Amino acid sequence: TIVENASLFHSTQRKPRLSQFDRPEREAIMKRWALSTLSLLITPAVTNAVTGKGPTGVHPINDRYLAVVDSSIDSILIVDGNAAGAVVGHLVLHDRNNDPSDADAHIGGHEPLSSWINPISISTCDECKHLFITSPDTMYRVALERPLAIMAQNHDFSALNTKSTVREFWPNNWSQKYKGDGLLRMVSVAPDGSSAYVSHSKGGVFSFDPLEPVETSEKAKHAIHVGDAGIDEQEINGIHHTHSLKNLVLTSSKYVHIVKLKDDTGVNPLDDGSVTAYRLPLDYHCDYLYGGNKMTFMDTVIINDYAFVLGHPIERGIHNGVALYRLTWDEDQEQWHDCVQVAGSGVEAADWVDGTGKEARFSMTPHDIALLPSMTSHTIVVADVDNRALRYVDVTGAVETGDQTQGVSVTSVAYNEDLFMVLYKKEEPWTTLSPETVMKTDGKSYYHSGEKGIMNLNYEDAQEECSRVGIGRICTLPEIRARFARGQYPTVSGDDNSWSTVWTNEQCSSCHLEQPGSCAVDGPDSWGQGYKMVAHFSPKHGLRMQCSDASVQKKAMSMCCGLGGPAVMNAESSSPAKTAPAPAPSPATQSAEAAKTAGISLGVLLPVVLMAVAFGLFMRKRAKPAWWPKMFRKDMREETGHAPHREVDLRGRDYI
Repeated sequence: TIVENASLFHSTQRKPRLSQFDRPEREAIMKRWALSTLSLLITPAVTNAVTGKGPTGVHPINDRYLAVVDSSIDSILIVDGNAAGAVVGHLVLHDRNNDPSDADAHIGGHEPLSSWINPISISTCDECKHLFITSPDTMYRVALERPLAIMAQNHDFSALNTKSTVREFWPNNWSQKYKGDGLLRMVSVAPDGSSAYVSHSKGGVFSFDPLEPVETSEKAKHAIHVGDAGIDEQEINGIHHTHSLKNLVLTSSKYVHIVKLKDDTGVNPLDDGSVTAYRLPLDYHCDYLYGGNKMTFMDTVIINDYAFVLGHPIERGIHNGVALYRLTWDEDQEQWHDCVQVAGSGVEAADWVDGTGKEARFSMTPHDIALLPSMTSHTIVVADVDNRALRYVDVTGAVETGDQTQGVSVTSVAYNEDLFMVLYKKEEPWTTLSPETVMKTDGKSYYHSGEKGIMNLNYEDAQEECSRVGIGRICTLPEIRARFARGQYPTVSGDDNSWSTVWTNEQCSSCHLEQPGSCAVDGPDSWGQGYKMVAHFSPKHGLRMQCSDASVQKKAMSMCCGLGGPAVMNAESSSPAKTAPAPAPSPATQSAEAAKTAGISLGVLLPVVLMAVAFGLFMRKRAKPAWWPKMFRKDMREETGHAPHREVDLRGRDYI
């Protein structure tokens, strides 16, 4: 059944015309048409088969942790979105006997590793004891000791690497002709485990039971064939359950098909072989943005009355960095309309830039997006393949206000700290590292809080400020993460209720990889050398990174890392306070102290106990040091990923 006039979703043939816009808007649209057409004409043609190696699939476990499959390292990673992408768990998918013998040979990603799994998507449910992964040729199930949701509640993912097994999974009711043809695509599992589906580019959609994933399951079947309910032969890529679990969203290169999963009685029509779908023609609604140039689309998520779609224009095989578009459902007219671009360019070359929506730039290979589960905001996660990073696109304003697309912002979750070398380089110091330990680097830091600490700084200014005071350099991202976890970072008001922004030494450089490996960052095909990451400490969002032009000044604070000196700079002075060393005790004094120690009595112990109790009461509402017993801690460190903000004294007694 094809439903074209449904009460919830509807495909319309209405297209906005220039006459509907006022003069400034018409001029802006015409300018975009001219620029995009010129760009498409002068850009050299490339192949359509652009895939890339990196984070090909993402599954938000909760509003903090995300499970990522990265094909550049053939691994599952658990990423902490509150800590700027710190990896807190991992699992290598292939047999470690098939690790590369020479990691350096894979710099640039030119050498294939045929024995690797090559994952492209990942999903699971809250109670599932399996993770489900697809590759272009087949599907895999990863048996877990306990569900990922339970690991996230306990903030402990150590069992993922030590107690998980990877097995191929192809149910008996799935036709063998689709196995190994290179056209298997994405997987989506309902959070409650009620259903699970896998898309095949030319075959349609297959179902399976995520709670009992056995090959003999009767729930495993060819649920949707190409041709059912108007689902045509356009290549199917994206697949997602809607938040209500009442529909399944399929994205092909030209259409979104919204398939009913619950009828009025709560029964899933697909279980009985009945397919009801609503069709939304994406290129028909959106290609006016680029003067009628043809477009292609990869994935779609629906938030309330809005469909957010990942795509870009394509002409003669040209692929540029992707963009994110929003379409609106009009309940009164029962139709979709107003395709607007909310993030990215779509016509400019691949890049890595954060900021407001239309200023942001993505690579050309993302094909999976997901919704971050949150009660306070609407954030779309883009698995930005060629940038080897996750991108958070905050569309809260675009959803809550309807027409306010200017409020969209893009930040980065940059988890890739040379992970290919960490996992596969067979030399020290690489052999002593793991994806988890390389994320944080301890050491001493220097900063000053308060409004007087806010300055207009670009990257060079920040480095000069660190050099001027003679204590260190700009911090790296692992150093920033370690300090954030300890609660040591500058703030305007000196507490957790204010923001902080500091420059870091982390580059926003990346490249396209055709095969597993790592980028030669200074190579001729790389991008982003002029951009650095800016760290934003936020009480609401934790630690977020923003790739910014290193030459542009930002309102930021000075934060430096290095050796020696105090742990905090005085906001009123650029030079640290000096304290004269205490004189060494004389032998006579030492003997007297020894005699006192030998004569400890109850009269001494009782005041000590009382002092300990008083100290405990004093610290009850204050930030606790790392050694403080967890049973007495109430500062939410486990839940937020960082200790509350705290300043340290100028004598340097409290170093990171």
